[in-house]
Amino acid sequence: MKRNFFNKQTNNFGLWTLFLMSFTILSCSELPIGQIPTDNIPPSPVTNVKIEPTYGGAHVTYTLPHEEDISYVKCEFVYNGKLRMVRSSIYKNYLDVDGIGDLEEIELKISVVDHSENSSTVHVEKFMPLDSPMKAVLNSFRIEPAFGGVKVSWENPVKMMVGISFLAANDYGEMELKDMIFSSLSTGSKSLRGFDTNRRIFALSITDKYGNVSDTFKLEVEPLYEAILDKKKFTDAHLQGDNFSVSNGRPIQNIWDDNLNVIWHTLADAGYSIPQYFSVDLGMTAQLTRVVVYNRSDYYYAQHNLRRFDIWGTDVLANANIEDPYYNNDSWKADWKLLAECEIIKPSGSPSGTNTPEDLAAHNAGFEFELTQNVAKMRYIRFVVHETWARTPALHISEISVFGDDR
Repeated sequence: MKRNFFNKQTNNFGLWTLFLMSFTILSCSELPIGQIPTDNIPPSPVTNVKIEPTYGGAHVTYTLPHEEDISYVKCEFVYNGKLRMVRSSIYKNYLDVDGIGDLEEIELKISVVDHSENSSTVHVEKFMPLDSPMKAVLNSFRIEPAFGGVKVSWENPVKMMVGISFLAANDYGEMELKDMIFSSLSTGSKSLRGFDTNRRIFALSITDKYGNVSDTFKLEVEPLYEAILDKKKFTDAHLQGDNFSVSNGRPIQNIWDDNLNVIWHTLADAGYSIPQYFSVDLGMTAQLTRVVVYNRSDYYYAQHNLRRFDIWGTDVLANANIEDPYYNNDSWKADWKLLAECEIIKPSGSPSGTNTPEDLAAHNAGFEFELTQNVAKMRYIRFVVHETWARTPALHISEISVFGDDR
């Protein structure tokens, strides 16, 4: 039995040896990797070339030669002293040139390349691009006075990703970078805050993914006065109808403790319905200018975070008796002023659970809402929450900040 087993194993070993030898021979014969040049005959060039100028580039269409030995189409051009190349598959009859930041004539050299890397004769075309997307954004900039700074708005019709640098002069007239954002939205706005009422220069510049940098847009502006109201004076107004339930020891006072990591969380089963209310006594009267809401950060655009709500204000409380139904229906609105109708919009518009860097940056910066200015000074504000992100009868919020003129 041992001999038979040994003989069987010996035979198997011999078969494996022959297989490995043949595999080695085949492998050695296939060592060269890639296409071996087979000829030096160039392919025919493209024909029927048409160029449609685009923002910062061109859309180029053409007819490929009716030949089998073609690999790709190559387009070369020089911009800013650098040679650039665009390749296009033989399965397409077009290519796109982009990244041109200036209005200048560009010469394209288009050729067909075969599998042996032979190039056809070059087809030369010249064109003038439209203004770059970056310049379209720059030309749309508006800088307007705002409370504590300026408000910048712009349009980005091509929805190209651009980086926008926001600068402001310091007290010595030196320009300092205050913020930088990246955006591909069709419209956008950004407020720069924290400035006194002295006139100063604000400036903007843009860069794109190709390294193009725009001119600097400058404007001298006098910001409007505002200050952040002292949160140590805030208390719960605790009006009839307010949701003052507390989940796991996280009360409403947490939304004015200057700690974004500590939240107010109500009970989901406390019996409240939509809309939900909560009210804050600011502890002072002030001409209110804006409110910043910081939603819970471990539930970006989700759960009980605020989505759609109104902010109302008044300087005195009428019928403050907790037993009075006045605040449990719409009667109170006759004595209060509507300060803002608010909606938190996810920049990317992506579904729940999918958040872009723009989405996260907007959430972490807080959602700012400017308040109407055709009203008297206020002491009390009331939130009327029409919708949370999960459409729930519960709330969780990290922080609110209120700004105004309390002089």
